[in-house]
Amino acid sequence: MAGRPPEPPAPPEVPLQDEEHPDARVMVREAALAVVVGVAATVVPIAVLAAARGLAEVLYERIPATVGFSGDAPWWIFGVLTATGLAVGSIVRLAPGHGGRDSATAGLIGPPMALRVLPSLLVALVLALGAGVSLSPENVLISVNAALATAVLGRGGSRSRAERVVPLATAATIGVQFGTPVAAPLAYLELTGRRVRGSLWEAVTAPLVAAGAGAVTMALLRRPILQLDLTPTPPPAPTASGVLGGVAIATATAVVVLAAVYAYRVLHAAFHRISNPVVMTGLGGALLGVLGVVGGRESMFKDVATARTLVAAAPDLSVSELALTGLCSLAAFTLAAASGFRGGRVIASAVVGVTAGLLGHAVAPVVPVSLAIACGVLGAVVVAVRSCWLGLFVPVAMVGSIAVLPVLCLAVLPVWLLVVRRPTMTIRPAPPEPEAKSA
Repeated sequence: MAGRPPEPPAPPEVPLQDEEHPDARVMVREAALAVVVGVAATVVPIAVLAAARGLAEVLYERIPATVGFSGDAPWWIFGVLTATGLAVGSIVRLAPGHGGRDSATAGLIGPPMALRVLPSLLVALVLALGAGVSLSPENVLISVNAALATAVLGRGGSRSRAERVVPLATAATIGVQFGTPVAAPLAYLELTGRRVRGSLWEAVTAPLVAAGAGAVTMALLRRPILQLDLTPTPPPAPTASGVLGGVAIATATAVVVLAAVYAYRVLHAAFHRISNPVVMTGLGGALLGVLGVVGGRESMFKDVATARTLVAAAPDLSVSELALTGLCSLAAFTLAAASGFRGGRVIASAVVGVTAGLLGHAVAPVVPVSLAIACGVLGAVVVAVRSCWLGLFVPVAMVGSIAVLPVLCLAVLPVWLLVVRRPTMTIRPAPPEPEAKSA
């Protein structure tokens, strides 16, 4: 019996490392693209925030000083916010692009918008921010930067290159806005539900570089980042009672903000029964004006300057005054998000969390103020945005100390368990009704 012919020799094995890790030249090209996107991502946020601050100064400082009345006059706050609501509603109804997507139906990260939509969206955002509507700019800025990056860097290139640019622009804008480069790629993966192929580090390297380039550029330009002025620095070491108090502040904040989410969904449905956006957003502006009269500017504007003002004024405020400011701020945030204004929720909810933390510190002084603020911000951001990565890193950036992070890692668990199966602030648009079949 003849034996079988010998089997051909097996091909040499290619080392697994060569299959998993891209070529160094590819990584360098991706990193260079990430740096370009990160630096460029600062342009629109700087311009938008400068325009909003200028408008706020005109509305609440220059015009009142010229005419001879206080910019905090109740009738003026009510009038400005009502007129702003009518103006934003008119943009949504009449302007080309109609102000883009309703921010209530869009999360922090969404698909890039068409370029024709961007002018009306940016004007609606600047009007709202400048007048003191209780939203923040981040999701609009992410959408704008993603659209511009896709149009500029993805034009004439492959589809895969255009798809690579969106995570870079998104991560860069998060780094620019929040000063949290590490959280940027992690939050992108978390909020988009994308699976990681290969190692996590290589999946986040390019977005991390983009976010770092954006954050460093803002720091070099001395532009305001999301950091409060707190003393002492670093904060004192927490005690066991301080840790438990911090976890309680985070959980209590999450409970209150979650109740606001339920109210927000009811309000959104009620407002959107009004078919005319001018009437809908005008009514929202009028109600925001009432809340502004009750709570003052600290309940209106949702930016780091407002948070710093609250921190500086907190020692002179009673518990009841802090509670009133916090409730008005949360109610204004809920109402603005439900009534058709364009804007984001991360910084807005973080400012609500700052007030909650100050209130928690006033009730339980055993919790250091920096830790109390960080825990309040954690509870508010996780509920409003459903991102634990942002919930962990945004408070660290705000209080300017990594020392609070271990306690936040404990506090995030009860907060997440509380909200994981609860309604979110992103309302999915109803599908169109099927057309009736003709008989």
